[in-house]
Amino acid sequence: MPRSGRITAAVHEVRTPRLEWWTLLALLCALVEGALFVVPQTRPGGLLPVLCWYFGRSRLLWLTIAASVAIAGFCWSARRPPFLNRWRVTGYLVLSALAACPLGFQVYPSSHDRTPSSIAFRLPFDGPVTVGWGGATPSVNYHVIAPDQRWAYDLAITKDDNSFRGDGRRLDDYYTYGVPVYSPADGMVHAVSDGAPDLAIGAVYSGTNVCGNHVVLEVAPHQYLFLCHLKPGSIVVKNGDHLKAGQALGRAGNSGNSSEPHLHMHLQDGPKLHVAEAIPLYFHAYLVGNRLIERGIPTGGVAQQIVENARPRADAGNR
Repeated sequence: MPRSGRITAAVHEVRTPRLEWWTLLALLCALVEGALFVVPQTRPGGLLPVLCWYFGRSRLLWLTIAASVAIAGFCWSARRPPFLNRWRVTGYLVLSALAACPLGFQVYPSSHDRTPSSIAFRLPFDGPVTVGWGGATPSVNYHVIAPDQRWAYDLAITKDDNSFRGDGRRLDDYYTYGVPVYSPADGMVHAVSDGAPDLAIGAVYSGTNVCGNHVVLEVAPHQYLFLCHLKPGSIVVKNGDHLKAGQALGRAGNSGNSSEPHLHMHLQDGPKLHVAEAIPLYFHAYLVGNRLIERGIPTGGVAQQIVENARPRADAGNR
């Protein structure tokens, strides 16, 4: 090719930049991340949206991918001037968006969000209960990001707006510690886990049994109620037991991944933790102050509601 022809071709290539491999890879990654976000939004149910959500909200994963592709693109562009063209700028903008995408995974769109359980759940404690976390939004319930715990509660007992007496260094300082926990509904005991030690106050949990000592109740077909962080050795039920609402289960503790003694409870559509979708759990016949709530979802967060069963257990007078 004559020299003038080569110059013309080079000028044409500068004016019409090509879509390079790393830019294409960035676009494909963004497409995958978009699909991981969209699939759960369609609420198909089952395991697929749960897996999509976990991979989609993995910020470390997408930061690593975005950084790796960006470095490769930088090296490629530096060797083939001009350093920037419209495709390369597009690639870097896409990678920036890709790194930020996991921040959009804030509230898991469970396929059950519009079909709550019809079970008339009661509160699991006697007397006033403080809702540490509970409700539909991140401001009142940090669990909303988790597929299986999207409608979970953290419940504790407080006095004068405090959850403990003294300096709060010992488990016994906490008003919730050792308090009896009662079944919130009729159901069959599907699983029991006991023997995990209580976590010391201020200690960082490093195990895998995040629920600690817990009881799983099958309260209806495909409805499994988890009650977690129970005191070791306190569980008084076993697999296969048929329980009535208000029947004793065990005592509140601080086992598993727990910052202080409390009871975590949530309802999901499968028996295994992390691989199921949450079901909205409404409490029935409870008091907020002097106001009777026939059916509702108490909220936590900054303005933590204090609630109490309006109807005592049948055997409450005998205990």
